[in-house]
Amino acid sequence: MDKAQLKRHNLIFISQQEKQRIWQSLAAKYTGRKQELVRDILLGNADVPGILRRSDEPYVGIPIGFVHTERIDGNRIRVAAYADEKEIKAIVTPYEVLEKAGSERTMCLQATAQLFKTAQGFGLEIGVLGSVGLELATGLPYTDDKSDLDFLLKPASYDKLEAFYKKCQADFQNINMDFELDLPNGFGVKLAEIFMTTRTVLGKSIDKVDLLYKKDIMQFLN
Repeated sequence: MDKAQLKRHNLIFISQQEKQRIWQSLAAKYTGRKQELVRDILLGNADVPGILRRSDEPYVGIPIGFVHTERIDGNRIRVAAYADEKEIKAIVTPYEVLEKAGSERTMCLQATAQLFKTAQGFGLEIGVLGSVGLELATGLPYTDDKSDLDFLLKPASYDKLEAFYKKCQADFQNINMDFELDLPNGFGVKLAEIFMTTRTVLGKSIDKVDLLYKKDIMQFLN
């Protein structure tokens, strides 16, 4: 496996054997309905991927997180686990997920399709995260009227990114949206922070969280 594929937000599909192992290691940590949902994620009929995540703990394996479609008390259950690298079947990026978009089952999926076309019009490379990304990747009903839109953007010129951001804000005023800029140095930063009058922005990578100087980021936005 190419280590360069191990980037935050990538979807990690693992073998059923590995899901069974993870279930056996986690089952005792949950009870009642939560245990049923964790079991469904790992042993159900659908091939639910894990999302590559950052881990601050020593571990043996690839840190991933699973999410169920169902909410408990308004929140979806999130399951942190570690997968054996040898049991990874496929890695799908947020960009590849959005390229396969087709469903418009909910309002946010409809907005995603429209926003994808807007990004293409600006010549931007865009990917989708969160519940929208999981629904497009699995066909399961992850999105509902509470879903936000979370996107990943490849660097482009500052002016182009700013024009795109302003158009999205104008065209989709009733939907909560968040854009993360996917930097070549492995960090992701919120696009909105790039346009603020601050010297630093918060950057997140697969390994750490750090403050990045905006002047250093600007070299990627030519």
